[in-house]
Amino acid sequence: MPFVPPGKGLDLPFVDLDELAARMGEPPWRAMLVGTGGLRVVLLRWPPGYATVPHVHPGAEETFLVLDGRAAFAIDGQPEREVGPGIFMLASRGVRHAIRVPEGAAVTLLASVAPNEDRPDETIELAEATSRGEGA
Repeated sequence: MPFVPPGKGLDLPFVDLDELAARMGEPPWRAMLVGTGGLRVVLLRWPPGYATVPHVHPGAEETFLVLDGRAAFAIDGQPEREVGPGIFMLASRGVRHAIRVPEGAAVTLLASVAPNEDRPDETIELAEATSRGEGA
């Protein structure tokens, strides 16, 4: 999940996620909830067929909570597992992971990364740049 610069999140003590999602409209989108030096939290809404590139966060842990819909997670070389609302996942520091939204309905995820560092060695940034033809 890309870096959220400190001060660029909502950083509010209370956020109505249903209201926020309604304002964001059709997926794909991401709403930056928290952006501090120690933590980034993002609400994500992805359409069917959306997929992340397999990646690692060498200096951080990443967690996911499915709020609505279904997503298929591949974490640490384990077989892909499709999960739905109420399922919590952890991709530990340095563990390769990827997410795919199966056909059917969009998925809403709450994702967090700690610490919130903008590191040039985060492979998601390298992989996304490569997929756009920006680098090797």
